[in-house]
Amino acid sequence: RESLRHGDVVLTSGTLADHGMAVLACRRNINIGNGPSSDTGPVHRLVQAAREFAPRIRFMRDPTRGGAAAVLNEMTDGLLLDIVVTEKDLPVAPGTRAVAEMLGIDPLHAASEGRVLLVCDPGAAPAILKVWTAMPEGRGACAIGTVTGGKGRVVLETLAGGRRLVDVPRGELLPRIC
Repeated sequence: RESLRHGDVVLTSGTLADHGMAVLACRRNINIGNGPSSDTGPVHRLVQAAREFAPRIRFMRDPTRGGAAAVLNEMTDGLLLDIVVTEKDLPVAPGTRAVAEMLGIDPLHAASEGRVLLVCDPGAAPAILKVWTAMPEGRGACAIGTVTGGKGRVVLETLAGGRRLVDVPRGELLPRIC
């Protein structure tokens, strides 16, 4: 994470929060049509596919515990860099978004079991996305933000045009089941 640089791009290998919202919907008997489905799955093929770009990759991790918010905050902790995430670019499935809104949970705080968050040199991002989106487990891959100068924060540019801090999740949204 110390290799992060201003201008780097943050990628996700697919939709976020599906696993956490699917488990919570099941536990709370929220049965909606086209509700969330868990994204649980192996990530090794995504990692192997990105391997050829290793010299241009700064950071890579799965957003399971604490979701994307925890991982993004871990990346910037103690650095003079911020990560700016754009809400319109966040891939959240409609059923997942519906359950998150019903429960008042930020999708960035919910577990994503079969996803990878990756930060890379901006020149490598299109090639990594091309490789990932050609794979079944990466079909929803996209860029969600950039690294900028700052104070070690994660900032969300909202749909309304504002900005808010994305904090580390507090407590355990989804108690361990394994």
